Amino acid sequence: MQYRAFLLLLFFVISPMALSAPLVVVLSEGLPKEIKQNIQAHLGALPDNDSERAAFILMAKKKTLNALNALGYYRASVTSLTSEPRDNNEITLTINVVLNQPTLINKVDVVLAGDALNDSAFTELISDLAIRSGDILHHGAYEKLKIDLASLGLERGYFTNKFTKATIAIHRNLKTADIIIHYDSGPRYQFGEITFNYLGINPSVLKPLVPFKVGDFYQQRLLQNLQNELDETQYFSNVVVRPSTEKSTEANNASILAIDISLKKAKSHQLDLGLGYATDTKENFSLVWKTPAVNNYGHKQETRLSYSKINPTGSFVYSIPLTHPNNDIFQFKALLEENDFADLTSKFTSFQMGRVYLEDEILRQPYVRYLNEKWDVDGAMYDNANYFIPGFTWSDKTWQGSVLDPSNGFRQYYNVEGSYEALNSETSFLRFNARWKYIALVAPKHRVVTRAELGYIITKNNVGAELSPSLRFYAGGDQSIRGFAYQSIGPKTELLHGPNQGDEIVTGGTNMIVASIEYQYYFTNEWRGALFSDGGSVNNTDKLNLAYSVGTGIHYISPIGPIRFALGYPLSEQDKSWRIHFSIGADL
Repeated sequence: MQYRAFLLLLFFVISPMALSAPLVVVLSEGLPKEIKQNIQAHLGALPDNDSERAAFILMAKKKTLNALNALGYYRASVTSLTSEPRDNNEITLTINVVLNQPTLINKVDVVLAGDALNDSAFTELISDLAIRSGDILHHGAYEKLKIDLASLGLERGYFTNKFTKATIAIHRNLKTADIIIHYDSGPRYQFGEITFNYLGINPSVLKPLVPFKVGDFYQQRLLQNLQNELDETQYFSNVVVRPSTEKSTEANNASILAIDISLKKAKSHQLDLGLGYATDTKENFSLVWKTPAVNNYGHKQETRLSYSKINPTGSFVYSIPLTHPNNDIFQFKALLEENDFADLTSKFTSFQMGRVYLEDEILRQPYVRYLNEKWDVDGAMYDNANYFIPGFTWSDKTWQGSVLDPSNGFRQYYNVEGSYEALNSETSFLRFNARWKYIALVAPKHRVVTRAELGYIITKNNVGAELSPSLRFYAGGDQSIRGFAYQSIGPKTELLHGPNQGDEIVTGGTNMIVASIEYQYYFTNEWRGALFSDGGSVNNTDKLNLAYSVGTGIHYISPIGPIRFALGYPLSEQDKSWRIHFSIGADL
């Protein structure tokens, strides 16, 4: 009743002209930014009509005090003054704030009950609280602590958790306060029976994906890992992993929670069409046919046809799960390819079988392959060869930020393979290849990208006469030494026969070293400029015959990866001219 009477009095005091005037709120000068923002948030939006304006003015002081209390200023004083409208027809509400000394935390009393008492995650959380004795009282920090406790409980399977007491006790002198939180986690649930509702894939294939056993304590992140692993298999178009609370049971003083996995079969056959362009390989058209699940044992196949003027290819890959459908598989590969290696045109067929497995976050691949290769110069047959080649590949990649445009990252790749004449191979050799790429955001908007590649071949005889072009090393091009044509750097041989007798052709070498450094500057989140220097050498001896270049470029970070346009200038050449390079793809 008193409140309504006050409003009536306010209407009589303020003239009709004032009631129709807009309201402007002015806060005391010198207030910290956080305090100003909190007061404005508590006051809310400015009123739109007469009745709202009267209520706004009436409640302004109380709301300001609440905003100050939330930040620990319980001893602050607030006065307000409303001015009559002036020439600009505005009413000004001035709120004067004197902060005085803030209320400090006397003690933080967090008491656990239930199974969380013996949970190391809760012990770690409480031992490193963000609020401590002597801090300025902050209601937001208090609420965040409660949220952290409740969230951690749900993440770790305490589904009946509750706060038996949670309060901020302000002392009478308003100088200090106690934070008191009593949290009862209740029992911690354990993983129960796991049910797959789709039988198109044999359960024995999917079970290795489950990162927990029946009876293990519940952890939400393990369910998320399971969902990610099931998605990665590509067997399913939709995956839902959820705890079934309606199937929860009690057994031997333990709370058991069943896990239901809902799976929807992926399309039996998938076709993908692709278009691309790079200055090294020119236009590229591709057709990919995938069968995610050939049978209920999780076998899959991928057939790819790709055409470009430089290297038209056809490939077939058949994968069989071993101990893990994502991380341990047996692969059979068939590859038919035509490629221009510098001045040699090569046609080869390769059949490969091997194991691909992930161990200690490193991808490893032991294999054996058969290679049949024929090559020519200007259409005239030059040579052909057959090889049986055992080998091993080891690779790893880490990054931070976006996969397409990482702020930091490192990629490493190693391959060793060889052959022996006694295995009915053309020649004996041992081939080693290593590649590294490092990305670092050294400062906001400033990024450095470095890469290096080494190659070395030990052969029995003269490589120029014995080794196939696809096994030799070359340099030059978008991903090598820019400013030079694709695979144009390497040892040369003079043609002794044919219509081009006397011409020199690049045949590739047994030793290679390539390095690059590039500085990038981000103009916006989508555009960046680049300055680079590339260099390297390809030889059949241990002597260096360096080719090097400098250049500049512009990159657009598109949804499919950076689109890179670069101009390279070959400093080591006598006939120097700028060369354009264009490529698309992820940085790592």
